[in-house]
Amino acid sequence: MRERRLSFEITTQRFGTWLASAPAVARIPRRFLVNLGSTNHCTWRSHNSTHVFELDTAKRFFLDLIKKYAGRYGIKVRSYCLMGTHPHLVVVASKGQAAFSRFWQIINHLFARWYNRQQKSRRGQVVTQRMKSPMIQPGANGRHVLTVMRYGDLNPVRAGIVRSPKNYGWSSYRHYAYGHPNDLIEDEPEYLALGRTARERRIAYRHLFATPLTSALRTRRPDIVEAPFYGDPGWIERHAPRAAGPPSWRSS
Repeated sequence: MRERRLSFEITTQRFGTWLASAPAVARIPRRFLVNLGSTNHCTWRSHNSTHVFELDTAKRFFLDLIKKYAGRYGIKVRSYCLMGTHPHLVVVASKGQAAFSRFWQIINHLFARWYNRQQKSRRGQVVTQRMKSPMIQPGANGRHVLTVMRYGDLNPVRAGIVRSPKNYGWSSYRHYAYGHPNDLIEDEPEYLALGRTARERRIAYRHLFATPLTSALRTRRPDIVEAPFYGDPGWIERHAPRAAGPPSWRSS
């Protein structure tokens, strides 16, 4: 397992500079981004960047909605982090794109209705931005899925809220790094491959947050959030829809 961890470290360092330079591209239909069993990074920003998740009650209600409807629509939650204006979730769409889209329609509608009632005088949509859901390359020694998970965990650090992700209670970091029970999470297989025992996996995951391995994740990364696909250049090129033309982030 040490060899696997070293492989992850080397490839993370090797690809960090290139991945950080990948630009956003034109809007691509959701059916190209989500398919049966795909892993996706889901995020949106609230209308006018309102702090809809400012209160713990709002964060808890949102997570309770996720938990309530995830099984019905085949959504497996791998990781999450809730910030004041937006959520980050890595999920698997085990029932495909239609169920994935319906799931988010219900979650966002019910959360908006609840939030507006709390505000009393407020009406209308809470989420007006089209949700981003980049597809993440699976496998590859966990390089891509675990990188996106760590990017989510580091959100409160980038925002200056905490100095370490362990000090933030509204993410899945403590579950993976310290074994805190979290019945919303279905463990990511690439995380499970980090060690033979739970203790080995927790230590390995914490090790992946060492400063040399996260320096490229401590700044905003459009390639992780806004680009439609996140992975190796060859994998991206195979998955990019032909109608969109050649990927603009192709490696030279």
